[in-house]
Amino acid sequence: MANSRCKKGRPSFLEEQIVLSRILSLWHEKGDVLTFNEIHKEFVKMGIISNIKYRGNTRRILRRLIEKGYLEQVGRGKYRLKVSPKPFQVTDFINEIQEKYRDKMIYEWRVGGNLWTLVEGIIFGLPSNIEENPAYKAILGVLLIRLASIFNAIVELGITAKLVGNVKDAPVPYIALREFILNSLPHIVGERSGIDGDGLPAYELIELYKVLVKNMPKEVDGQPILIDVIKQYVGIGEKLLKSTIDVSGLIDIALLESGESEDVWRKIRELKKIILVAYPPRHILDENEDERELYELLKNSIKEGDSDATLLAYMRIYDENIVRKIINYLEPILGKKRANRLMELYKLARAGMILDSIVAAHLSFKEKKGKPKYLVYEDEFGKYTEVNEFADKTEEEVLSELRKQIDEARRHGYTLENMIKGIWLSDWSSNITPRFMHFHYPDSDDIVSFVKESIRETLRVLDIKIPRNFDSLVEEGYNLVIELDELLKKDSEKILRRLEKTVNG
Repeated sequence: MANSRCKKGRPSFLEEQIVLSRILSLWHEKGDVLTFNEIHKEFVKMGIISNIKYRGNTRRILRRLIEKGYLEQVGRGKYRLKVSPKPFQVTDFINEIQEKYRDKMIYEWRVGGNLWTLVEGIIFGLPSNIEENPAYKAILGVLLIRLASIFNAIVELGITAKLVGNVKDAPVPYIALREFILNSLPHIVGERSGIDGDGLPAYELIELYKVLVKNMPKEVDGQPILIDVIKQYVGIGEKLLKSTIDVSGLIDIALLESGESEDVWRKIRELKKIILVAYPPRHILDENEDERELYELLKNSIKEGDSDATLLAYMRIYDENIVRKIINYLEPILGKKRANRLMELYKLARAGMILDSIVAAHLSFKEKKGKPKYLVYEDEFGKYTEVNEFADKTEEEVLSELRKQIDEARRHGYTLENMIKGIWLSDWSSNITPRFMHFHYPDSDDIVSFVKESIRETLRVLDIKIPRNFDSLVEEGYNLVIELDELLKKDSEKILRRLEKTVNG
């Protein structure tokens, strides 16, 4: 049964439980036995009944509660609790699902991209093989990424509230505010717009998105917007819409045809026993998780036929001992040559991060030397204060610290040549330029020359001999990051092509 304009159905199981809890709380607050008039007035106050005139609605609710065994009538117009219901315990349902279905109804998920795990979790009651349906897999991919970002924003609110003594004065975390802004559009369009004020149906959402995409700029303040990708997603949604079903409508029909029989209700409750659990990255909770996580990431990536670029994007943030151990595990399927190549790329990236931080520190010191500890700036948004971390340090102290960092890196096997060549990977795969260029900009479009001059100036100030092949090292590093970035884009495009192939049959 296809339906392109689904409306909201009956309240969810959780919503019903919340209303039930509010109703039954009356007896705990008011006393053992309550009269009809007392109950009716409280229902109106609680908003369960919309008008004091609708006494019949209160009678119907009381009759249903008596039928379900929650209340008993103890005289004309008098009611009391028959059994105090057991408090809702979600862990009971999780245990029930695990005991009944084992791992067949447990779906593990993770969101994090190439650099880190943002959020992960488990959905109890969701078939573990659900991704065998390509459309379900694609939809889950989008929904879980959004869910993870929203959960992460909620976590930041919680952390900030805990850190601040008086929660009323707590500042708003940047990530939480970003999610608030980002979700304001789907919130208004999806939950508050439309004739009934409960959100636009799917068909109208597609038409709206077509208009938005048509009038959307390709970039904002230099930040590109992937308009073509949005168009593809909208096109995929439009094709899938033709074969959707109204699950809530089918459930309502089944209930009506059965006369709301207890057997049908039992089956519906069983179908709706799906419980989502989300939590921060496991490595925060489990100190031994990093090895397992990287192993799974690389193994799956190799299985999908991804390039070295994707594998490096995963590897670059992990400790070298962990990376070396996992590459040794995977050498039988990687082959010795590819395993060695991946370790070389990893060492380049890590070496580049070290030199990048040193160059950034030198350039910052150069700008802030001799200035007060608190620097006040003003732009179109108003005044803001920046702390000068070098205010209490002499030039020799700063340079000495930077030399120590170079020496320490060399003792750990990172050569200066690798640092120079690898500096282009210091912020990859987010950017193809070194991280220090976020804060220090070239006067021209020749970023290679700017990077050369920044490194050369830093090494001279530190009295470190510049390699003879310095220019070629910088240029080789630039060519390498361009090559890796292209490979990473191709890997990403493969995922989209698989999705399009699935939708188009």
